[in-house]
Amino acid sequence: MDVGTRRDVLLGSEELDRYAASLIIADGYPSTRLFLSHPEVRFDETTLWVPPGPWHVTGHRNRRDAPAAMSDPELPDFDGEPIVDPALTARWRASGLLVDQHGRPVHPDWRGLLAHPGIGLPTGLGFFWRWGPNATVDALVTRRARSGTQILLVRRRDVGKWALPGGFVDREDASVQDAALRELAEETGLVLPAPRTEIALALRSPNAITTLHAWTENTVVLVNGDEDHLADAVLTPAEAEVSDVAWTDLAAARELEMFDRHASYLSLVREA
Repeated sequence: MDVGTRRDVLLGSEELDRYAASLIIADGYPSTRLFLSHPEVRFDETTLWVPPGPWHVTGHRNRRDAPAAMSDPELPDFDGEPIVDPALTARWRASGLLVDQHGRPVHPDWRGLLAHPGIGLPTGLGFFWRWGPNATVDALVTRRARSGTQILLVRRRDVGKWALPGGFVDREDASVQDAALRELAEETGLVLPAPRTEIALALRSPNAITTLHAWTENTVVLVNGDEDHLADAVLTPAEAEVSDVAWTDLAAARELEMFDRHASYLSLVREA
């Protein structure tokens, strides 16, 4: 999986204003944020020079007990030596991302986010396990039933809300489609023979845990499988993450309290 997957549509002024109006400070994040007006922030075409300061987030509780193989090292940012794998830095550069003087990737919308007087950004890994784009994927699986179109949903243990099956894309995943199928199998037990996949939506929106060096990029993947298999396959929720998994009529799904943006993803469903 290309760790530097790029989203070419940058945030416009209206989106930035909306984000500023709804901005909250995430738990464990500093209230002081870095702005473009800071005298030590400078840009030399390929590198953004980022000053240390109270806006740097270290030791966030979400990183505690994170598996070493899935968590990038979190190191201080007070000297000029690279602190990430140079191979990753090269891949981020090749994908079109800017990096800072330490080799860390920089948010594609850095200029607008740092320049807006109501936004600014913290620096460091913050909540995230990975530097740069922390890609997430959601699998949108439907089937035909007598009652109409049904959608496969899981109930997340962490928040108790219904959601599409999904999670973070691993660097070992060959594509976001492969990641969607892996997450689908892990969370619901559904393994599809010869599935057909299609990217339905890809977006990058800043949120409370976004930092200059780590952010979320989400992709919704339509997953189509054999109707007979979808009708007969036994579903098994992943006990650690999912308390329930169920096929739900589309109309009923639209009435559920769903996780994050997932209710809006239902508009992508092609009704039978």
